[in-house]
Amino acid sequence: MARGGGTSPEILEETQLGCVLPTSLGTNSLKKSSWGVLITGIVGGTLVAVYAVATPFLTPALRKICLPFVPATTKQIANVVKMLHCRRGSLVDIGSGDGRIVIAAAKEGFTAVGYELNPWLVWYSRYRAWREGVQDSAKFYISDLWKVTFSQYSNVVIFGVPQMV
Repeated sequence: MARGGGTSPEILEETQLGCVLPTSLGTNSLKKSSWGVLITGIVGGTLVAVYAVATPFLTPALRKICLPFVPATTKQIANVVKMLHCRRGSLVDIGSGDGRIVIAAAKEGFTAVGYELNPWLVWYSRYRAWREGVQDSAKFYISDLWKVTFSQYSNVVIFGVPQMV
């Protein structure tokens, strides 16, 4: 009771000397500080990941002429393959998207190439071609269709939208 109503003697001595060093709070503030750094790192990392994934899909919408990615249906792919039955030579798909037509043509024995602006779709197309086992006959490139020469291809496939023409 004479020491200040139940306060520990160490803290009383420190306050009487004019120097307050809360020994029990030092570890708690350090824990709070490391939690703050961890949470900041997680939030920052998440924002960078979202930016990295979303940017290639959003930037085509910011172009002068917006060309959306519209995947080909299985019926459209079957129609392209049907049209290719009597044909020979190499094939190019302009705006290949996720590579469905290029992969289907490669499975039919064509040397097929796809050109696409979106790097994420090109990387996904390359992965799908590898997974389907046609990575040697199906190639994908990141390029603008206006900057490519198509004279070496016998077959040209383009699934366009009205904005493209």
